Amino acid sequence: VYLFELDVEALRAVAPTRIEASPVVRFPAVGRDLSLIVDASVESASLRRLIEQNELVASARPFDVYQGSGVAQGKKSIAFSVTYQAPDRTLTDDEVNRAEDGIMTRLKQELGADRRT
Repeated sequence: VYLFELDVEALRAVAPTRIEASPVVRFPAVGRDLSLIVDASVESASLRRLIEQNELVASARPFDVYQGSGVAQGKKSIAFSVTYQAPDRTLTDDEVNRAEDGIMTRLKQELGADRRT
């Protein structure tokens, strides 16, 4: 047997006044890795924000940062795990490719990012 007390008034004081929920998407997600070369001063949060602005991107998570052999001086490699998902349909490879091309165009224009090959 367990017993606990919950102070609802204290929770209300620190909780947001509006709680938002999203429905569970019933269509499958597509996961891809995106490896970028950027100036060493570019923050991963800036890259992530731009990637996640695409309407088909459900999430983007950095999983690797590398500086050293094979990467030019003053540059770094950042790799993201990107999840693409639409709420109303299963995405095609063509749709994901177009979304990724659009993301790369914005990353290049706004942050000088190049795809790491």
